Amino acid sequence: MYRILDLLDENEAKATFCVVGLTAERYPEAVEEIVSRGHEVACHGYTHRGYNALDPEEERQGILKSREILEEFYGKRIVGHRTPRWRPSERTHRLLEELGFLWNSDYMGAEECFYNAIDGRVSKLLEIPVAYNLDDWTFYYDWGATVKDTVDTWTIEFDGRYRDRSLFCLTMHPQVTGRPSRLLCLNGIMEYIQKFPDVEFMKATEYVERYWG
Repeated sequence: MYRILDLLDENEAKATFCVVGLTAERYPEAVEEIVSRGHEVACHGYTHRGYNALDPEEERQGILKSREILEEFYGKRIVGHRTPRWRPSERTHRLLEELGFLWNSDYMGAEECFYNAIDGRVSKLLEIPVAYNLDDWTFYYDWGATVKDTVDTWTIEFDGRYRDRSLFCLTMHPQVTGRPSRLLCLNGIMEYIQKFPDVEFMKATEYVERYWG
């Protein structure tokens, strides 16, 4: 975690950290450090169980509890959310909108953001798409990729998204990318990205408010 924070500082970049509520309770000093360095905190469930495995009340209470815990660190309303394991239930979007969240980040069917459809209408809950090929866990644990393979793939993916002027949303896990060699991979893609004009690293809510507010 701290290696990633140091790397972000070196690149003068701010990020969004989706934090599990139980993890915040166990490692409060880590969350305090995230906030003190100017990064955003978003909800990621109270445990890391997908919401599709929870009953309705468990899901609701888990979101509320994690938000309450994280707001004690963050000092302001948390409006961003990512479902644990990217596994929402059929209730999740409706519940997030009801609770006043501005954005969610689970789905992989698009490169551009979109407002989720809830009960047959376009909601006010913005979806920030993710992708398996922009997730460190997928490369290192699921596919057994090398650091070189990973940074090469991300470089090519960035080239395509830069051409299309679409969002490039990396998903990093501290226990994965925090390893020394993998941190060099993150540093490599960040250095590559900064060679291009009209590119900016942004916190998720900052992006939503600037371009979708």
